[in-house]
Amino acid sequence: MCPDSTRGPDTPCGYPGCDRPVWQDPDGSYSSYCGLAHRDAVVLTPSVASQHPRCKNCQKRPVYVEGSRVHGFCGKRCAAEFQRTGRPSASPQDPRAPGGRDGVCGLAGCQRPVFKPTDGPPGSYCSEGHRLEAVAKGQAEACLNCARWPKALVNGRTSDFCSRRCGQQVINSAPIILKVDPNHESFRSVQMQFTQSWRHPTAKPTVIRIWKIFGDREHADRFARYKLAVERRTGLPNGNSSRRWHGTTRACQIGDDYSLRNATICQSPACSVCSIIRTSFQNAHFGRRFNYGRFGSGIYTSATSSKSNDYVVNQGGSPYRALLLNDVVLGRTKKEYIDQPHYTEAPPGYDSVLGEPGGSLNYDESIVYKNEAICPLYLVVYRL
Repeated sequence: MCPDSTRGPDTPCGYPGCDRPVWQDPDGSYSSYCGLAHRDAVVLTPSVASQHPRCKNCQKRPVYVEGSRVHGFCGKRCAAEFQRTGRPSASPQDPRAPGGRDGVCGLAGCQRPVFKPTDGPPGSYCSEGHRLEAVAKGQAEACLNCARWPKALVNGRTSDFCSRRCGQQVINSAPIILKVDPNHESFRSVQMQFTQSWRHPTAKPTVIRIWKIFGDREHADRFARYKLAVERRTGLPNGNSSRRWHGTTRACQIGDDYSLRNATICQSPACSVCSIIRTSFQNAHFGRRFNYGRFGSGIYTSATSSKSNDYVVNQGGSPYRALLLNDVVLGRTKKEYIDQPHYTEAPPGYDSVLGEPGGSLNYDESIVYKNEAICPLYLVVYRL
């Protein structure tokens, strides 16, 4: 696929109602959309999805459109994989919501056919009533925004939202945190990671609440571009990204309960938790408590939740503690066993530093030196 000369830095996003400029890929080509969020959201918009066939390989993302030419794949990676294997890497999946299979309503016990709109793919249930009932009976996870309708399936994965409308409402309201229900798979996944990575010889804490973070959109797009660039340069899937913990100062009670007050991001300059939720991490803030500096001026995280707990400071009178779980693009990692306080960037040929236990450390550390290499995902509130 050659770069599309019909698109440039001033071309508007192809997502309905969005006038932001399209995203420029690391190879210099321009996407049809401003970012991954709008590219993926297209499949939730039936009138638009019907105009954008899905990739022949992944069968999830919309195909790449180059001027008047419609390609068969979403990008170079899928085109190369299909050419190498000669078959799709995934089977088509319903973009509306998990549930219906083989054209039958997804509500347990119902054998009626799923609803089939005239302008898009079939749904997962026979009716709106059964969509609601699936959530009420715990057979489907509810949208994080409206908490009423089942989550949709986007690109083969369960979305956080039921529809384009709910997703757009959250994007427009960001930065914001949304409650993750204890019955949701993402709650169980984060809770398990928290408890299993608690390696200090103390009792494992109790997770009280988990919140999904929707932060600064500009940073989210920069993070997505950086992840893609590292993946293409290194050949490591998703840029060797990994979920890592970060503990810091909380000067309010955000996340303690589901009240509006405690779901609101505070403006205190002393509250690093809210600052990170609002604008993500800033390497310029190096030197605060959360950046000790064994490996220079960078952004520090750990795979060990109990290690990150050591850096938690409560200044808001909360009876609980809170950690941030983040997506960190590690790329090519340089393992270090002794302090390297002079580092201001990863060594040549590397993207990050891993401080390994056994030297000056008892537990691991991961250090990245670029703001766009990390993005907060969840706020985990717990009790020791």
